[in-house]
Amino acid sequence: MILTKEQEKIINSDKLSFKINAVAGSGKTTTLLEYAKKNSHLKILYLAYNKSLQTQLQEKLKEYKLSHMSVSTIHSLAYNRIQAYQYNLCHDLKVQTIEKVICHFEQYNNQKQYYPTAEYIALIKDLINFYCNSSLINLDSKLLDSYKKQSDLGAKILELLSNERKVLSHIKEILSAMKNKLIDATHDFYLKMFFLNKKISSNLGYDLILVDEAQDISDVMIGVVESQDCRRIYVGDSFQQIYSFRFATNALNKIDLPAYDLSKSFRFGDDFAKSLANDLNKLYELKSSYKLNITGIESPTLIGKNHIDLNKPFCVIARTTFGLIQQLVHFIHDNKKIYFEGGYNSYSFMNQTVYSIFYLKQKKNDKITIDEIKDFDSIYDLEQFAKDTKNQDYLNVIKFINAYGDNIFEINKKIKAKLTEKKELANIIFTTTHKAKGLEYEQVIMADDFITKKELLNPKNKISYLKAIEELNIYYVAATRAKKAIKMADLNLSYTYNENDETTTYSKSRFIEK
Repeated sequence: MILTKEQEKIINSDKLSFKINAVAGSGKTTTLLEYAKKNSHLKILYLAYNKSLQTQLQEKLKEYKLSHMSVSTIHSLAYNRIQAYQYNLCHDLKVQTIEKVICHFEQYNNQKQYYPTAEYIALIKDLINFYCNSSLINLDSKLLDSYKKQSDLGAKILELLSNERKVLSHIKEILSAMKNKLIDATHDFYLKMFFLNKKISSNLGYDLILVDEAQDISDVMIGVVESQDCRRIYVGDSFQQIYSFRFATNALNKIDLPAYDLSKSFRFGDDFAKSLANDLNKLYELKSSYKLNITGIESPTLIGKNHIDLNKPFCVIARTTFGLIQQLVHFIHDNKKIYFEGGYNSYSFMNQTVYSIFYLKQKKNDKITIDEIKDFDSIYDLEQFAKDTKNQDYLNVIKFINAYGDNIFEINKKIKAKLTEKKELANIIFTTTHKAKGLEYEQVIMADDFITKKELLNPKNKISYLKAIEELNIYYVAATRAKKAIKMADLNLSYTYNENDETTTYSKSRFIEK
């Protein structure tokens, strides 16, 4: 195996702990496995970002014959060590569950009937997610202050937060109900319990921990790793940090360790790499001192719609589900087999939520199956709620229904007729950027729903520094999935600000549909 000088420098490093900034397609996994091979005297834990990556890595361990190395996700590790099988688990707290706990608490403790608003329930749910992903221990005003700093909150939500005592008491009650198995517990909850139990979490028994996708891990994960008395290697790509809506933290910026770079991508051509870096850096510099440095291989990656061979398989990548549905409608008439990354049912443009919102608009409330949506009198009320709580999932669906009306059922029918469960049989693969992360395709078509220079410069949009950077990162992740050819989304680099353009608005929610 031929390694680059950057890879060799890392593999031969004499530093006990360090971090690696690795651009998309730079062979970071190969580098780490080669490092592990050279350090066979160490007992090593590789923390994978998700289950699918864990499975892939376990196969590679057999190939590399690394018997001294194990692979796990942080949740799997916590699950086994804290015996989380004792809990009834769920991926997300249900609105009805939160409402029931709060109502019972108020009735039992304050002897009064209290019915929380939909906005208040959404706030409590988000605060619990924030706490479980943070390294904070106490449930006090510091939690609320930290939440305010990391969240883009509207006036209505800030008003709800002003009653700190009430908010904190409801959070404590719900967390207590999960701990005592009175309600289902989330996966992030038992990870938090693992973190808090220092007797178990601070002594994992490894000589070295490798942390993958370190730009998108939570503070609670960092807390677990940093509590170990062992060597640590964090590897990731700061330009691929795209999960702030999950309260992710860029450990590469947060942890003070010696740094190495993997700046050459083996996925795409050098001309494309330099062109992409040049274009994105013009926008990064508007908001930060960030500077993308990336090179590629000699084989070219062709740029432009005319270089996409529609007779060969290609992938369509959109920023949002609404952007994706627009592309679907464009291609659905072609006689081609289609596939969705993550499965068709994981996209919010055709599920029970969509049907329920459609029937809400039609005032056919008896056909609504989603309990939360039943509580709204009209689609306008739901839209206002979605805006107040920054719920982009609902806003995307409303936009979809308003745009296509009754045709949503025909669109669904046509999609299902052309669906294939096998990726290798698909002529067109559809995905959002978040679902495409970590994957690659021969040909890519980017939808035109990514951020542009015009949206960045428009003062009416009031895009925060962090949000602007993340949106540019999302563009980078999408563009770097391509190997041979790509039709890129227009960044509108020639745009100059004009006051007449201030009618343009940009959704800056962190609750973005994946």
